[in-house]
Formats: sequence, structure tokens, C-alpha cells
Amino acid sequence: MPPITSDSNSCPPGQPSSDDDLRDFFARMTCAYAETSAYADAPMARALFQRVEGMKQPPELAARALSIGFGDAAYLLAGLRKDLAQDLVHVMLAGRSSIETTNQKENSDE
Repeated sequence: MPPITSDSNSCPPGQPSSDDDLRDFFARMTCAYAETSAYADAPMARALFQRVEGMKQPPELAARALSIGFGDAAYLLAGLRKDLAQDLVHVMLAGRSSIETTNQKENSDE
């Protein structure tokens, strides 16, 4: 995944981020992820995501503009977001030992 850069550093070190900062971070991260996706339907998913997240179009309007059904659009967006979430979890857990990860998975299954 390409690095996510910010053109402004709105929070001084040690200060918590605002909700807007977090939303902006996740939106940029998701856009970066969408740009690197290698699935066969990735170009359509990217175009849809750009319209919904970047241009703030309602999903129904974005789907219509791309000549796809709303159900297909919802499926593409959900799939892209799910893949991103899974990859983010893998990256966050990459530094943990396998025993820690296994214990956490067993606890979450209960």
C-alpha cells in the first residue's frame, strides 16, 4: 500500500486527534488501498469509491452514473471496505507474537 501523507499536521504531538482527523485519515487510507487493489472489478470499485467518498455522491447516484445496479454498488463498496479492514488488522498485528494473536482470536470467538 502506498504511504499515506498529510499536507497538514493539525495536532500537536501528544494531543488526541479529533473525530474529523480520524475520518480524514481513514478516508485517505481507504483511497490509497482502493488505488492498489488488484481484483478484476477493482477499476469499477475505485470509480465507485471515488464518487461516494471523494465526491460525496449518494451511493444510488454514483451507481447510476457508472451504469451499475445499486445492489452491485453496495456489494463492491462493502467488499472494498471489508478487505481494507482485514488488511489493517493484519498490519496492526504484524508485530505481535503468534501466541498473542492466537490468544486474542480465541477470546474473541467466545
